Amino acid sequence: MSTRKRNKKLFNSPISYNLEKDNGTMNMDCIIYDDTHYKRSAEKNWDSLKQTLSEHKDKHIWLNLYPLEDKQTLKSIEHYFEIDPFLMADAVDFSQRSKVWETDKHLFCSFKMKKHDLHDAEHISFILGENVIISLQEIEEDVFQNIRTRMENNYGPIRKKSVDYLLFLLCDSIVDQYTLISDSSEDSLLALEAEIASSDKAINLSSLYAVKKDLLLVHKDARVSSEIIEALITSEFFAISSFVTKLFTSISHNAKHITDSLSRQLEHVNSLSDLYFAQQNNRLNEMIKLLTIMSAIFIPITFIAGFYGMNFMYMPETKVAWAYPAIIGLMVLAVTFIILFFKKKKWL
Repeated sequence: MSTRKRNKKLFNSPISYNLEKDNGTMNMDCIIYDDTHYKRSAEKNWDSLKQTLSEHKDKHIWLNLYPLEDKQTLKSIEHYFEIDPFLMADAVDFSQRSKVWETDKHLFCSFKMKKHDLHDAEHISFILGENVIISLQEIEEDVFQNIRTRMENNYGPIRKKSVDYLLFLLCDSIVDQYTLISDSSEDSLLALEAEIASSDKAINLSSLYAVKKDLLLVHKDARVSSEIIEALITSEFFAISSFVTKLFTSISHNAKHITDSLSRQLEHVNSLSDLYFAQQNNRLNEMIKLLTIMSAIFIPITFIAGFYGMNFMYMPETKVAWAYPAIIGLMVLAVTFIILFFKKKKWL
């Protein structure tokens, strides 16, 4: 998703469009197809596209709209396909939470399409009708190019099925994207764990917090997507066949598996935080241990040096010729004894 955040407009009519711009341009990528026919048109003028649609009323239609910056064209599309104004207002309002609801003629659902870098997510809405599916996006980028290629080359049953099967494929692509992200983040966590466990490397704690933040966002969006799929399974919308409902069940299992995987990864991040602090405590303990050993070695020789550093006039040892080397030897013996004692106790 773009870094722009669309705010909810307050005190407006509930059927007003929440658009960043309402007098800009909008791309209309339209695919008209059936088992023997395929035609793709890219238009910015609704009248031209409307003429093309009127010539293929008996075909299936996939209309992809981006970016949503032309209010008048959106209203014309709403009127042409007889879309409920409330439904269309929800479809273009990307500030709302993903949801599913339906009217007599159309079913609406929305998702978050996550990107590979985890930092961006594009909100996308689908409007399903009897013979048409409309996808509304903020930007052109999506994960559906493989579906377009299959349609163009007539791979598989996609052109032999109705638009409800196309909705299944679109939802499946979104869930598959979460699968790739989940697998990638799991590999990254294992690499991060190995890096933290390495005693010769210090990890910045902010990197752990960044990973946790990204995972929380992905987990939230994946959980909502799973809920949307469940709602589509239980929907009794006339344009969704029993066959496609069964296909949605397979997506639901995959979505639940992704959610569980991301939950485990969040627990893994928490355990990595504990491991990080344990590593830091171990390093601190090693430093304190080293300082303690150094102190224990130097305390006796410091005592001896301090004792003979007293400024008294009558100190017998000061008159003895061999007193200085004897004191040095005493210091060496004291240090040697302490080191051997520490090694025997395995403190060193």
